[in-house]
Amino acid sequence: MIGKKFQTGFTLIEVLVASVIFVASISAISLAYRGALFASARADDNVQISGVVPIVLPEVQASLQRVDSSALSSAGSGNTWGVEYEWSATVIQFRAAKPQLGLESRRIVEYEPRFKLWEVNLTLTKNDTESAFQYRELSWLNEQG
Repeated sequence: MIGKKFQTGFTLIEVLVASVIFVASISAISLAYRGALFASARADDNVQISGVVPIVLPEVQASLQRVDSSALSSAGSGNTWGVEYEWSATVIQFRAAKPQLGLESRRIVEYEPRFKLWEVNLTLTKNDTESAFQYRELSWLNEQG
């Protein structure tokens, strides 16, 4: 009796198609994972930058308060908690307090200019992530006795 041979297993074409599908799936998953990893690292840098801002702002304010009375610009830089920062400031207004009626003299009292309004540009950098801020800060000249 002549018997029929039954083949068991996969043909070469089926193995190749399965391999291509498997490699394509692994590639897509690794690209998605890599993108998520980069996004996570960038988000971590942004969180660290945001956490440093409340520490840097008082330093800038104190520096502007100490600046020479005739200066119309100032700048500085530093590093806090691994975040590098640079700032520059320019005076946009230098004014006096509004005139007031003197209680004893009953005359209008004029004041000398002593209030400076600064425009501050602050740049914070962590790894390749950079955040820039622009804000206004008020400083004043101390009265001399």
